[in-house]
Amino acid sequence: MFGAMGGVVWGAPVEKVRVIVTVDREFNESFIFALGGNVVAKGRIFPIVVVDIPSRALERVKNVKGVIRVEYDAEVHILKGKPPGVGKPKPPQPPQEIPWGISRVKALDAWSISDGASGGVIEVAILDTGIDYDHPDLAPNLAWGVSVLRGKVSTKPKDYRDQNGHGTHVAGTVAALNNEIGVVGVAPSVEIYAIRVLGPSGSGSYSDIILGIEQALLGPDGVLDSDGDGIIVGDPDDDDAAEVISMSLRGSSDVESFHDAINWAYSWGVIIVAASGNDGASSPSYPAAYPEVIAVGATDVNDQVPWWSNRGVEVSAPGVDILSTYPDDSYTTLSGTSMATPHVSGVVALVQAARYNKYGTVLSVEALREILHTTAEDHGLLGWDPYYGYGIVRADLAVQAAIN
Repeated sequence: MFGAMGGVVWGAPVEKVRVIVTVDREFNESFIFALGGNVVAKGRIFPIVVVDIPSRALERVKNVKGVIRVEYDAEVHILKGKPPGVGKPKPPQPPQEIPWGISRVKALDAWSISDGASGGVIEVAILDTGIDYDHPDLAPNLAWGVSVLRGKVSTKPKDYRDQNGHGTHVAGTVAALNNEIGVVGVAPSVEIYAIRVLGPSGSGSYSDIILGIEQALLGPDGVLDSDGDGIIVGDPDDDDAAEVISMSLRGSSDVESFHDAINWAYSWGVIIVAASGNDGASSPSYPAAYPEVIAVGATDVNDQVPWWSNRGVEVSAPGVDILSTYPDDSYTTLSGTSMATPHVSGVVALVQAARYNKYGTVLSVEALREILHTTAEDHGLLGWDPYYGYGIVRADLAVQAAIN
């Protein structure tokens, strides 16, 4: 029976909002339940809880013991907008061709030193819409997959399968096999992790990206620094954290808990690469805007920066009419800084694999970024400029610098 009393409509739905709550050890989630909320997800290594809370109780959450910060869990998206959409699909398993972007970053010239193979030490985590895990040009390099959509962690293949196409396309540019079909990636022997943080429409939430970064650090064994040596990247013994995190996605705002996760990964030595955005803006979108992240801009086949590629980048790479893998064993062309980013992620993987294979260790974040800066092919104004950053990445020169 429904009725009204004192201005309250009994039986009316309670409006809830989803928030990311940063906490300390004094936090007790029972306080959330007492306020009519529920905990959707909890970080395993990041001190966050994702909470659905009645909007009328939001201010009270901020005063709960152990709560450090409360932020709205805003949306993130794959990078859409001005670039052309999906190109004409190619037939399944066509004879292999080298996409122009792979040639432009001189990946083939780097393979005599490094093609990304490292005995399973170097992995690239692709945080995106998932990956078509049985694509013939990707399957052998897909070492692990996990979905964190809506806060639910699942390693079932059906849950991290790409239902959009974006993530599969990105993955092919990083690591498509050097076989006799389809395409080839920048680092055709590197292992990749499919970390699904975006749904079929290409949308997700900041909390899911945070949980995705956490999964990239934990790796398949689910343990951070499992041998306790203080090393999680480039560790041949026990740790299987990703050495590179590649994010071709964007959020609209600076969310501190998200930045905390970026900083945490950075502090462990993980190289984070992200797309600058397709808005023609004077600065990158988030997460590329964070100083810990390598912000990537796009160039075309004539080495020109398209008008839609956001400025203020660190480096540039091919991002127009990029041919790569696509779901259902197919191939297609896409454009955007989303497509430029995996070129850089692949180059980083080549560099770290070359370094590890020669010295048994990987480069620090700072040292690797310096190599990218000094070996990039300069365009635009001399030195760094907001359009190209330090220039178009060169895999051959970067790999050579890593082993000298």
